[in-house]
Amino acid sequence: MRITIANAKGGVGKTTSAIYLAQAASLRGHRAVVLDADPQGSASQWADLAAQENQPLDFNVLPANPATLKRPRTTRAIEIVDSAPTGPGLQAALETADFTIIPCSDSPLDVQQAWATLETLKAPAAILLVRVEPATRAMKAVLDAFTQWKTPIFDSRIRKRQDIKTSMGHKPTKLWEYAQAWQEMEQTIDPRKEV
Repeated sequence: MRITIANAKGGVGKTTSAIYLAQAASLRGHRAVVLDADPQGSASQWADLAAQENQPLDFNVLPANPATLKRPRTTRAIEIVDSAPTGPGLQAALETADFTIIPCSDSPLDVQQAWATLETLKAPAAILLVRVEPATRAMKAVLDAFTQWKTPIFDSRIRKRQDIKTSMGHKPTKLWEYAQAWQEMEQTIDPRKEV
């Protein structure tokens, strides 16, 4: 099973979502791997920093590019792709995905980019709201828009938290709402495509 984390807008939480969801999958007994397809290499940096702090991640983070993503899969692990925001890397990540998760905040610009990404997809996909403040007008407006347009969306909403914001380079020990998001994801996984 390959799950791509994608959004054409940078800074929306793709890497954080990839790391936290892989950790959630690992803690639920799945063999997970993060494929770092973003040229910035943030997921790889995260893994390196965690290892330097003697807190290695519970899963591997491997570099990826369009060519490696298009090769036949040799593992039955759950692959979570931290995609590039644009270009051939994003295209390959989307073309080879079994499911795409689009992280999106409650900002109107993020919502527009999320819809733009969603419109290009062939595989099943859903929006994962991240860094949100639940009881705000912005959040209500976003939920109303997604409801009006029948946009597939996770029930779990990742709240804006300092612990998540400052977790780069650390093994996630508290998963917050990512644990519930992963449980939702498990309901869509084809057991023949995962370990």
